[in-house]
Amino acid sequence: MVGNVSQPTLTVYSSKGTNTGVAVVVFPGGGYYELAIDLEGTEICDWLTSRGITAVLLKYRAPTPKVGRLSESPLALQDAQRTLGLVRFRAAEWHIDPHKIGVIGFSAGGHLVAAISTHFDKRSYSAVDAADKASCRPDFAIALYPGHLSPWYPMIRIRGQTQSN
Repeated sequence: MVGNVSQPTLTVYSSKGTNTGVAVVVFPGGGYYELAIDLEGTEICDWLTSRGITAVLLKYRAPTPKVGRLSESPLALQDAQRTLGLVRFRAAEWHIDPHKIGVIGFSAGGHLVAAISTHFDKRSYSAVDAADKASCRPDFAIALYPGHLSPWYPMIRIRGQTQSN
């Protein structure tokens, strides 16, 4: 687990063997408190690259405040939007088809997949450079055990009693 991430970073893992032109941005889980960077990050990148897919591991800011009915993380969404724009902007340089860029996420990362898949039409931050003019809409999305999507998420059922987190 990695915590106290105040500066988001992305790491590009080039495809091995035959390059399919596909890229997948990986969002590890961790409840927006920390990041499961190995099991839900680097290991997934290794698996993707072994299949000819370029993987981009996003280390988004964590811990980050959660807001709203569905525990949204505005800072993580900003990091995801910026990363998708950067990947699309640098697609030629990284040997990626700009129309084959997707996202995969686990738990809180799965929640982030849902967020970027529905909040791509307008950036949630001020433009930084030309990369922010590139679309941040994923071409495909895979949300694995997405956490935080229920409005009742803050409630935990323990032995028949409901308690707040």
